[in-house]
Formats: sequence, structure tokens, C-alpha cells
Amino acid sequence: MTIDDLLKEATKKLIQIDGIIDWQNELLSKAPPVLWFGNSKSEKPKILTVGANPSRWEFLNRSGIINWSLPLIKSFYETKYLTKKRFYHLSQYNGYSDILNFQQLRNDIIDSYNNYFAKNPYNWFGTNKDGSYNAEGLLRGMNASYFDTNPKKYIVCHIDIFPFATISDFNKIQPITQRDILSNSWAKSIVDELLSFFNPEFIIVFGRTNFNYFCNYFNIVPGDGKKWKATFPNLGNAEYWTTQYGRFKVIGLSVNLGNPKGFNANGLKEFGAFL
Repeated sequence: MTIDDLLKEATKKLIQIDGIIDWQNELLSKAPPVLWFGNSKSEKPKILTVGANPSRWEFLNRSGIINWSLPLIKSFYETKYLTKKRFYHLSQYNGYSDILNFQQLRNDIIDSYNNYFAKNPYNWFGTNKDGSYNAEGLLRGMNASYFDTNPKKYIVCHIDIFPFATISDFNKIQPITQRDILSNSWAKSIVDELLSFFNPEFIIVFGRTNFNYFCNYFNIVPGDGKKWKATFPNLGNAEYWTTQYGRFKVIGLSVNLGNPKGFNANGLKEFGAFL
């Protein structure tokens, strides 16, 4: 399957679930499927990181939202789109079906995947500098980076178990996700196609919950976890797992690198070098 075909397949699924009542307050009208983040065209060997699904903050501006305990109301969030875009936004004149109908629109969406880290990446991933925190900090210890301008050996791209940004966090929509997306092989087939496309040296899954879900969904036996602790004065401790999915090595981390509690930047880099 070509990448263009893969985007069309994801769009058809997006249109399907948008017709289900439980999803109508979850899906953002201007957000196309997000198949990956990062420069797939780089000639460097690749590493893939894996999360659950794209965050709403890939499309929305979180400034001015003070009370996080308020209900997630779609009509409110539909007024909060980023002006400095990370991914391509559908216009007010476009619907999801236009992605199927217009080749140039698909090209623009795919270009936005490849240019993600060259534009305005969400700070969840970290920044393009030495001593970066978050995921980038760990990756630099592995001689890798999300940022293609960095002279590290590996370029890192990111994918998710399913490619649709939602207003709620993944843990709140697990039941409908399981029912409508993960209960058959649809999402698995998308991930398998992306693995074939990227052919990564290995895969890193962030967070214990995501790793458990990844293993359950892809029928992987993870084995026993091992514990790691940073050397003083660096800060950090975590559990990690190594396993295999087909021909790909998989590393699972207990820590959510978007918010690596208990770590400092040097601890993240040390953990990456250890892995």
C-alpha cells in the first residue's frame, strides 16, 4: 500500500467513526488523520517512537484554558485552533471527504507530517538543543534526534496506535476505541504498513500503560521488566522491557517521556545511552 493509499484508508475510517454518536464530540473538524510525525525522507537510519493517539494540542492552542476539570466541550475547542500550525488544518470549506477527492490536499497533509519537527513541534517531544528534556533528551543519549538538522546518527519519527486526534485523552476513550477501532485488525494493519514504510532499527513505546496496550493489541509477550537507576548526581529511575514484534526490536519504557517525573535532563540522556 502506498502512503497516499494509507492516508485514504485512514480517512475512510475517520469518516466512518465520525458517523457514530460517541465520537462526534471527540473528533476535531479540521484535523485530518496523522499517520506520523517527522521526516520520513531522511536518509539516516530510523527509530520509531510509539504513543496512543495524537494529542488535541497538535491542533489546538492550550493557552487561556485555566480549569482543566471542566467538561471537554467540542464547540469550545473548535474555537481554539493554532494559528502557528503543526500539521495541515482542513479549512472551513473542506470536510474529511475532500481528502479522498483531492490529490493536492493529500500531498499537503503528508508534507506536514514530514515537516513537523522543522516547524512548531509540541513541547511534549522536547526541543532541538543539548540538554533537552522530554523524549528528545533520552533520544540524544541514544545518538538520535527527532530533528533532522541535528548531526546525530539516527533520525526519529513518531507514530501512534491509531492516527486520530481526539478532544479527550486516550484513557478516557479506551472503551469506544476498543469497540470501533481496535477490536479488529484495522489499526494493526495501519501500524504494520508504517513499520514496513519506515523499516526502523527499533521501536520505543513510551509509558507503561501504552506499552501494555501495545503488547496486548499486537499479541506480544513482553517478558520481565528490568529496573534502571541514574548515577548520582543525575536523577531518574525507571523500568524497561525489551521484546520483538516480527523483525523489529521493541523497547518499552515505564516512564512517560512527555512528562518524565523524577528525571532531570542528564538522567534522561544517561538512560538513553544505557538503552
